Amino acid sequence: MFGVIIGRYSETPIALLCLLVATGAFVFISMELAIYVLLICLPFSFRYIIPNLLEVQTPTEPLLGMLTAVYLIIKIVNYVLGKQSENSKFPLRLPICLFIIVTFLSAVNTPDLFGTIKGAIRATTYVMFSLVVYDVIQHRQMLKRIYIASFPSAAIAVVWTIIVLFYNIDQWQWTSSFRSSPFTNYSVYGSFTAIFFLICLSRLFFDNSQYDRVLWTGWLICFGLGLIMCFSRGVWLSVIIAIGFMILQLGKGVTHKKLMFVGAVGLILLVCLSLPGVYSAVIERVSTTVDVGYASNRARLMRWGQAATMFLENPILGKGYGAFAMLYEEDVSLVGSYIAQFQLGAHSEYLQVMAEMGIIGLVIWIWLILAFLRYGFRSLTTIKDGFFCSIVIGLMAAEISLLVHFIVNNLLNGDAIGVPFWGIYGLLPAIVKIAERSEENLPHETHNKV
Repeated sequence: MFGVIIGRYSETPIALLCLLVATGAFVFISMELAIYVLLICLPFSFRYIIPNLLEVQTPTEPLLGMLTAVYLIIKIVNYVLGKQSENSKFPLRLPICLFIIVTFLSAVNTPDLFGTIKGAIRATTYVMFSLVVYDVIQHRQMLKRIYIASFPSAAIAVVWTIIVLFYNIDQWQWTSSFRSSPFTNYSVYGSFTAIFFLICLSRLFFDNSQYDRVLWTGWLICFGLGLIMCFSRGVWLSVIIAIGFMILQLGKGVTHKKLMFVGAVGLILLVCLSLPGVYSAVIERVSTTVDVGYASNRARLMRWGQAATMFLENPILGKGYGAFAMLYEEDVSLVGSYIAQFQLGAHSEYLQVMAEMGIIGLVIWIWLILAFLRYGFRSLTTIKDGFFCSIVIGLMAAEISLLVHFIVNNLLNGDAIGVPFWGIYGLLPAIVKIAERSEENLPHETHNKV
């Protein structure tokens, strides 16, 4: 039915309105189920454009928007009725709320008020997903459902992309090799794959309880192969640092695991680099990292310079959210005329926040990051269950890998990275709460068994 509506009314808002109405009704029935559907659809969303009006990643962003809208409505109703649950007190809510406020305040300097407000609403929808996840995910069974919803879907997308990349192996190092795959470029693909790889690795490293290790090893191999096929220097660096963080968490008494892991990684790299043409391509890619004459490096330096200029012009609140894309004139000779029309960013999430939201926005953004890491490290000192500990470390490693990659890229504007990033931001505190409740109930459960 929706296919007929979209086909018939694709150049009017009718198709989108019908989609939003149906999505809203679905979310009202079950917010939890909507989150699972969102995770299933995430790697396969497509850009739907109403000419001269707007574009939306379908079905990800309609689901995300309705989740946020329903969440706010429920919160308002509960507040009016005096029904405030203890679980709704999100421990990281202050930096989140301030970040949302500054996103809108930055509009005072924008060259396009409507564009900035529209972009700020869209960005807020993504940020609010952390609150939704924290409020909805309340027990261990829900974590299992998140796993069932996200891992098979992600694996299908990654395997699909691996096949496409093998087919286009002669263009492996170029974005054009991703045509006909679920991902737009190697940065998005690599960061998305790294999230699942690191969670799998953490589970196998830190969880000594009884579970299907063969299945989790299979997931690890699948996403590991996906990472091997990625040609992004930023992804390589971010994964290496995230794995280093995980190795540090092993602590004393597990030297054998560290040696086994380092040996396995070394063997895999040796095998991969021995493949025909791979070694030379990788060495060439690494050698261009500090080559100022390299086209992508020149483009990145130009964007960083523009971000610095924008910041100096309006250092307090920046030029307004989304202003970088409005003001920056891409050098077509470096990146091509088509790419220049879309996805303009500062090539650094931190510099983009600084340019668009000023020093206030940058300080709150860094506070938001440090608050997450501090909460995670504190929770590792109290959680005793190996399952919860492994998931917390995996989520922290995944978030660290994204944060490192954000130094040289800006990926939060896309749903494939924005949804996992903000979802993890809310999921980690939710898991800590679940773990605390489980440990509180453990003595009582043990007494009953005896």
